[in-house]
Amino acid sequence: MMKTRTIVAGLASILAACNPSSKTADFIPGTYVNHAESAYSVANDTLAISADRDNANVYHIVRRTGFRRKKERQVPQYQVKTFIGIWSEQQQILQISQNGVLILFHPDKNELSIENSTYLKLKK
Repeated sequence: MMKTRTIVAGLASILAACNPSSKTADFIPGTYVNHAESAYSVANDTLAISADRDNANVYHIVRRTGFRRKKERQVPQYQVKTFIGIWSEQQQILQISQNGVLILFHPDKNELSIENSTYLKLKK
């Protein structure tokens, strides 16, 4: 009896660890950064993503952006925007409800992708 419980518990642990959707959902909350630079400007983005307390598939996203044009040597400009994201377990996508933008997560690479931008995760 004890041996059977041990085997069942072990199999359940293995199945939970192998479930990629669970792995991705667990990876979502955290802080992500992106740095972009061109001949004309420099931009730094930070995304802070946190799970909603009441709704399992809802996430709060705060985007902080710093931007500076190189040629004008202007003072950096800063923006803070907040969004709500809805997680689709089936599609493995977080969709921003305000604008429809899709966020893809890559736990194996410790990053996320939004359109053509890649963000590195800082905190787990």
